[in-house]
Formats: sequence, structure tokens, C-alpha cells
Amino acid sequence: MVVGVSASQVIKLHSIVVKGPVEEGPKTVKLYSNKEHMGFSNVNDFPPSDTAVLSEDNIKGKPLVLKYVKFQNVRSLTIFIEDNQSGSDITKVQKIGLYGSTVETTDMKGLKKIEDH
Repeated sequence: MVVGVSASQVIKLHSIVVKGPVEEGPKTVKLYSNKEHMGFSNVNDFPPSDTAVLSEDNIKGKPLVLKYVKFQNVRSLTIFIEDNQSGSDITKVQKIGLYGSTVETTDMKGLKKIEDH
């Protein structure tokens, strides 16, 4: 399963929740930061920003903390779910949650010109 998400603002992503049933829930999840237009045909062409193996606690809702330095300026995120907990053909996802904060940017309209004296 490949899922792509785009944000209207740049975010600092710090954790993710990928929830599913114990037997058919996701196991290996690869995350690609700022790689748009990815699908099954090209997911192996790029190294993931992070790879996680989800525990039973994770698929029950415990957030997975990401490698913070790799997700500082996220505009888009592609999630590739490689396999599931039992190795069966069907993987079920009940919830995907992304947790982070917006990156503060300078508001150019709020700046005032300094008068030359």
C-alpha cells in the first residue's frame, strides 16, 4: 500500500501512528519525505527517509517516534506499507495519524523599513 500526503505548510514531523488489527495490521513501514508522485513502480528507486518495524503496541495506537533530523522540513510524505504482522496477502489499516508542528517562517509583510539617517 502506498499513501501520499501533501501539506499546505512546511511541518516538522515528530511521530506517526499506523493502527490496524493485530494479525493483519502493518508491520514494515517506509517513509519518504518530500518525494512526490511515488507509487508501486518506483518506491524501490529511492532510499526511504526512515524505515520502521511496527510492534503490536504500535498497531494498537502507540505513536512511533521518528528520526527528528530527517523530518524537519516536510512538504509531502509518502508512506509505503511493505508487509503485515502475519505475512498474509491482506493488510488492513484503520488509522494513520501524523504528529508535528508547523515551521515558523518570517512574515515579510510584518517587517518595517529602517529609515536612513
